[in-house]
Amino acid sequence: MKTGLCSITFRKLTVLQVANLVKEAGLDAIEWGGDVHVPHGDLIAAREARRITEEAGLAVSSYGSYYRILDEAGTVQDFEPVLETALEMGVNTIRIWAGPLGSDLADATYRNRLVVESLRIAEQAAKQNVRLGFEFHRNTLMDTNESALHLLEEARHPNLYTYWQPMYWGPDMETRLQGLDVLRERILNLHVFYWLYDFEKQQRESRPLVEGADDWRRYLSVELPAGDHFALLEFVRNNDPAQFLADAATLKKWVGVCGG
Repeated sequence: MKTGLCSITFRKLTVLQVANLVKEAGLDAIEWGGDVHVPHGDLIAAREARRITEEAGLAVSSYGSYYRILDEAGTVQDFEPVLETALEMGVNTIRIWAGPLGSDLADATYRNRLVVESLRIAEQAAKQNVRLGFEFHRNTLMDTNESALHLLEEARHPNLYTYWQPMYWGPDMETRLQGLDVLRERILNLHVFYWLYDFEKQQRESRPLVEGADDWRRYLSVELPAGDHFALLEFVRNNDPAQFLADAATLKKWVGVCGG
């Protein structure tokens, strides 16, 4: 297990500022986001992000593209610029979103269409030796353990994987661990954060990562398939660089204790 940061944690910082901060933290890599730092199709930005990252002694772990296979109107989005941008950064993993609808709102027709398009872009990326990892997130077809597993089974392609993060939006610890276990053969990377969630107000509160020690030591104890995986910090309390440095130190300690 290697460590890193999702750049969207610091959207207001420049690429150079993010890279310097990650270097200071002693992490291994950066996943550059496609919404601010490296937009789809901006090959100049992609080359610059790669150069700055490598000069800082870091790796580009992946491309957090924020590409949705279908948009809010149900229209298929062009994947080619996303793939070209990832290739320019030299990455072998692109994070994508399984549409804009949660599993409770998606009918069979919608699911089937998303499966068909998932298979199409998975094949497109495979030709370039690039893997696709679904974001494990609410309001997509990857919002529950059951729906996520179902989608990966329906879109059965050796190039389709998933990321994983704690399901802050609902289930208890045992349900989270169950999902981590049943999905683990298809998990590429982890999103690491610690949030408290008020279900009545539907509000989340970002907390120092160290407060989630009991939870994260259990998550990190689940064995993933052989190969490189990244535990990527995503969001920090008050978007504070100092808090990020503290969280990074915590994460490195946990990864070391859990045997990497």
